Amino acid sequence: MGKALRRMQKQLGLEETGELDASTLATMRAPRCGVPDVGRFLTFEGDLKWDHSDLTYRVLNYSPDLDASVIEDAFARAFKVWSDVTPLTFTRLQSGEADIMIQFGTQEHGDGYPFDGKDGLLAHAFPPGKGVQGDAHFDDDEFWTLGTGIVVKTSYGNANGAACHFPFTFEGQSYSTCISEGRSDGLLWCATTPNYDTDKVYGFCPSELLYTYDGNSDGAKCVFPFIFEGKSYDACTTDGRSDGYRWCATTASFDQDKKYGFCPNRDTAVIGGNSQGDPCVFPFTFLGQTYSACTSEGRQDGKLWCATTSNYDTDHKWGFCPDQGYSLFLVAAHEFGHSLGLDHSSVRDALMYPMYSYIKDFHLHPDDVSGIQFLYGRGSGPVPTAQVPDIPDQTSTQAEDTTTPAEPDLATGDDYPMPTEPSPVDPSSDACKVNSFDAITEINGELHFFKSGNYWKSSGSRKGTIQGPFRISATWPALPALINAAFQDVLTKKLFFFSGRRFWVYTGSSVVGPRGIEKLGIGKEAERISGALQRGRGKVLLFSGEKYWRLDMKVQKVDKGYPRLTDDTFAGVPLNAHDVFLYQGKYHFCQDRFYWRMTPRYQVERVGYVKYDILNCPEQ
Repeated sequence: MGKALRRMQKQLGLEETGELDASTLATMRAPRCGVPDVGRFLTFEGDLKWDHSDLTYRVLNYSPDLDASVIEDAFARAFKVWSDVTPLTFTRLQSGEADIMIQFGTQEHGDGYPFDGKDGLLAHAFPPGKGVQGDAHFDDDEFWTLGTGIVVKTSYGNANGAACHFPFTFEGQSYSTCISEGRSDGLLWCATTPNYDTDKVYGFCPSELLYTYDGNSDGAKCVFPFIFEGKSYDACTTDGRSDGYRWCATTASFDQDKKYGFCPNRDTAVIGGNSQGDPCVFPFTFLGQTYSACTSEGRQDGKLWCATTSNYDTDHKWGFCPDQGYSLFLVAAHEFGHSLGLDHSSVRDALMYPMYSYIKDFHLHPDDVSGIQFLYGRGSGPVPTAQVPDIPDQTSTQAEDTTTPAEPDLATGDDYPMPTEPSPVDPSSDACKVNSFDAITEINGELHFFKSGNYWKSSGSRKGTIQGPFRISATWPALPALINAAFQDVLTKKLFFFSGRRFWVYTGSSVVGPRGIEKLGIGKEAERISGALQRGRGKVLLFSGEKYWRLDMKVQKVDKGYPRLTDDTFAGVPLNAHDVFLYQGKYHFCQDRFYWRMTPRYQVERVGYVKYDILNCPEQ
């Protein structure tokens, strides 16, 4: 454990104590990008770089968190960080194939490297090359801001598109959100100076009653009610979509006209919970009490939340209140560094250091300058061309080129680091070159490692015993390529496989499924099962995000009193682990290359590398 920790601490620029101390834990759980490399500035293996200096980029879609013009400005400034110190130039394209294609997406978004919801992976980018290489993707389950809280850009009014100023004063009252007071049409507005009473400067806040974005309606506003699949809707909906984006029809009947757009988030739109994108409703009732602001009541983690209806006690609809969010500019500047060929730095103040932190007055660190000039030389390019934001005709976040990419760099949130190999590779045959497995479990005494349609087997006892790859479809034909979790029932030897919110049960070659995990009693708060721990008396713990459920194998239902918070029972392991499995009587929680091994008495006894310690790959 000490050796692995010292190696990890060296990679992260920490004091090499070999102990899992508070400083190390805090650093590992900080928002970050994924490859904790040794050395100072690094480039990808082979010094991957563009063979031309006049680079192009294209924004495929937008996040509802920010106005399109704010997003465009953040990206333009992020490119300028690099063009200021190199001969590179960056020009935005409105259509066609660009060198760097930029998109927002959630979960599985078309490149084979799915995001994992809020506060997990923030973004990832590919090194230079053709097709998807060079592209940058941003997780739209995150709350994107400029790093200091929500940015509400106004429209119409007399403020010329200025951002809301919170708080502001109207008729002697102070307001910290958009309001409808003073209007009879219900439209939300805000002042763009501290005092409307004296300055009379205002604008309207984002609302589907004013406009939509993306879709195929050129920004037209929603029409309510509208008909979709024979049903009438009086508000934006996520029905008909699997990505959680709120949309509406822009005519009275979507069934007839097929015209639609996506609804912008309001300033009080919640994050996560079971009402993503819906606004807080104030006042609301919770346990018989009335609340006129976000509250942490009912939670042990202190996070602020609100109801999205007037009565939580009856409707149980809620979400987390907006926080400071992640700076789209800073995350984009980091990711674009990867798009240009830079790997990570161990210099803590460098932009390419793996951990995310907000910097108010940002200046590119000399270590970053040395790295990028090593690839492209000195020079100062012009400000990136920032054209008027377009609204794409298509809403798909699917990359236009489906060429198999090198593995992207991963940026993660509050959970444990998601490192990848210094040299991105195609993990098609060598398990020791796989950077992150989709699932790990023990089947018939052998560990099985699943990744992108393949799996490997290992006895785990000595080096050189890795078998595979085998095609998942050849062994279990009914299964999809992506397996998020699996386990073998101790008593019946049945195999349970999970992918997204579906599961399959294999008994020999016979299969039942797919079925929805709601059949087991697991609600919509679980987007996928990420691991399982078999317990005594026919019980299995199923993990998703920061929670776990106890499944009674006899009745195939979750026990009452669940879900529970993982941290309450398994303190010290990474939150939101993507692989959880039982092996040799110990609990294993993985975040990419690293794993935590916990005893049945809930004591962490080892932190190590999956590749070297479990898969028994030779150390390089």
